[in-house]
Amino acid sequence: MTSRFRNNGIYLMLSDEELELLNEKYKASKCKTLRQFIMKCILEKDIYVLDMDVFREMSTNISRTSNNINQIAKRVNITSIIYKDDVEDLKILLENQAKDIFSMRKKIYSLTNSNSINTEKE
Repeated sequence: MTSRFRNNGIYLMLSDEELELLNEKYKASKCKTLRQFIMKCILEKDIYVLDMDVFREMSTNISRTSNNINQIAKRVNITSIIYKDDVEDLKILLENQAKDIFSMRKKIYSLTNSNSINTEKE
């Protein structure tokens, strides 16, 4: 056998549904061979791993803020008085949300514009 550039093979088991889906995508791709299609899928696509912690924290902060607003609204409706501490608590929660949003925007920007200048202000 002659010397090969690619001398490592991979064996892959698929269910009937997975094989059918693979064949549909292969036919739609207009690639000449299945090997060409698979190589194109593997080598020409960037893979991104998303850190969902930022989104979870944002969701938690939004929930806290919403709950606090509801509690304050109920108290104001009953007593017609709004307390300074309640307003301060809301400010802190909203500042945390703003920090989370800024952090997420920076991460997304760094992923999508690695060759561009960052115009975001800190």
